[in-house]
Amino acid sequence: KELYVFPDDGGELIVVAHLKQPLLTIIDADSEDIIGELELPFIASDMAMVNGRLVLSSVEEEQLYAFDFKTQTLEAIGKAGIGISKLLEVDGELYAAHATEDRVSRISVEPFAVEAIAKTDEHPQSLAYGDGQIFVANVYGHSMQALDPKTLDITESYHIIDRPNGIAYTDGQLLVGGHGPNGELNREVVRYSLADKKITERIEVGLMPIDVLSGDDAFYVLNHGSHEVAALDEDLEEQGRLSVADNPYYGALSDSHLYISSLD
Repeated sequence: KELYVFPDDGGELIVVAHLKQPLLTIIDADSEDIIGELELPFIASDMAMVNGRLVLSSVEEEQLYAFDFKTQTLEAIGKAGIGISKLLEVDGELYAAHATEDRVSRISVEPFAVEAIAKTDEHPQSLAYGDGQIFVANVYGHSMQALDPKTLDITESYHIIDRPNGIAYTDGQLLVGGHGPNGELNREVVRYSLADKKITERIEVGLMPIDVLSGDDAFYVLNHGSHEVAALDEDLEEQGRLSVADNPYYGALSDSHLYISSLD
């Protein structure tokens, strides 16, 4: 275990990992001031809240780590395998996309156990949950796959867009973004009907939409090619666009704000 001490008045925190530094930056959401910087023993690739603890993964390490806000301690909780680039929490269970290993894992955090593994198409990156299924976008496999959440058996495979990245589920349909084919970069989020197994709508949102964040009655699309965020209502009508810093790539939603970090 490693012990950390930083000011915390019990309010909402924004926790930021860094792709090239073993560091967590802690920001007070009300004042928007940095209230702490925690040096990590690894570079964190993604984070997810599971049963009150912040679980962190690293592409280079087999270990998963958990940060406990009550005790302010970080500890290794178990080996899940290398290559984890994305985490998804569903009802206390954790799903991990091992992008460099072409697989998805289902993980119990307490007690720690890798409960199931799925061999996927190449480079699984984005994960989403809906309609009792886990959905994964495989960037270089150019495919979407549906997985049984308990066994991780692959139940369906779809080709929706080349190099898919960024997915959300809504009412029997998937919203899928991505880079598009080489030499013809994508500008659309695609709506795909799971029942009909076909594309029902294409919505132009900006150059290279690589993440789709789902709010209560809205969707927010990060366009890392045109450096902007597009807001769509529940009917997928565009409500506005906002320019942000170059190459937005990660986002998080709170009740009242959308937080975006940019690579460049």
